[in-house]
Amino acid sequence: MLHTNNFTVISMKWLTLALIILLILPVMVVAQMQEGRRESAETTLTATTNLPSIEENETDETIKLRERERIAWMEMKTTRSCKVDADCISIICPMVIGRDTPMCVGGICVCGPGRVPRYQVNETKIAICNEIRERIRNIVELIKEKKSETEVEELVRELTKLREENKDCFPSPVSPVPLIALESRIKKAQSVNEFLEEMKNLKEEMLNTITSQNLTGREVAQVIREYNEKRRELVKEFVQRIHEINLERMEEIKEVVVAKHVKWENETLFNVTKITVIVDGKNVTIQPGDNVTIVVEGVIVKSTIPLKVRNNTIEDAETNQSIRETPERVRARIREQVREMRLERKENKPVYVVAASKAGRLLGIIPVNVNVNYEISAIDGTTITVNRPWWSFLVFG
Repeated sequence: MLHTNNFTVISMKWLTLALIILLILPVMVVAQMQEGRRESAETTLTATTNLPSIEENETDETIKLRERERIAWMEMKTTRSCKVDADCISIICPMVIGRDTPMCVGGICVCGPGRVPRYQVNETKIAICNEIRERIRNIVELIKEKKSETEVEELVRELTKLREENKDCFPSPVSPVPLIALESRIKKAQSVNEFLEEMKNLKEEMLNTITSQNLTGREVAQVIREYNEKRRELVKEFVQRIHEINLERMEEIKEVVVAKHVKWENETLFNVTKITVIVDGKNVTIQPGDNVTIVVEGVIVKSTIPLKVRNNTIEDAETNQSIRETPERVRARIREQVREMRLERKENKPVYVVAASKAGRLLGIIPVNVNVNYEISAIDGTTITVNRPWWSFLVFG
């Protein structure tokens, strides 16, 4: 009986101990979880308080900037879901190589090394293309500054060659520089190159025929005649296609006559609208028409005389007298403001007829314009006549 009572007492003690443990354990677990949350909150609070504080005297822009910094810092501490790298663009990553780029990996934003390009970048090629583009830009600027048509055409040909040799730097339809204003010149330069190549091939064909075959004198003469006919047709087709003749470039054309239309070797070239020639180092442009137009360094002269252009000289086509005095030199010698300049034939000689005017005050009081007319020899530049109103000596200023 005593043994039974002792066993009962011991059983009750163990049962009580087990109940106490079962009651205390959940309380300890809950307390530990509460402590963890408190520590996390304290860490967040500490980190947040480490951000720059907002001062009372700060502007609205500064306050907004502080707020963006706080939000960005909080987002960095928060796991963000994503589908593509762009979803992670606002994540701030440390400036450490290999961890400096926001990335989307497994649906979560992380800081990593970034994506490897599908195609490796050829830095050498990029540098070359940048250099070519810069050269082209410089050429375009030079073209805008040049007044000489010959120099402009040289630059356009250089530009065209650069573009052709480096096509892969300018993928179509993107253009490296705005070239709309130069398109006609570029096409013209290409036409010139094609023409020169055709002429070269034609000449080589003629020489090869003469040197490779045992021809009689008559046969050689026939080959040369055929060559000259083909050359003539090529030249005619070319100048009518580009509408102009540059006597400095085209060795095949030695002489042209410019009147209402251009004549070359007794054949009228109706489509040619401009002749370019260098006279005394100056670029001279001559345009056909009812009155032939001569342009030298911005000075414009209308001519009633048909002109012959040959050997870097300009002549009266009917009298063959050389026009040695150029319009810009005539303009430089006249002190008054030139209103109009014409080239006419007087007493069978080419003469510049110049209408000029000078502003002044009659008797030093009344504003007037005094008209002055000059006749200057186009052969040697001597002044033939000067006509002023009789009262011009009363004008001062």
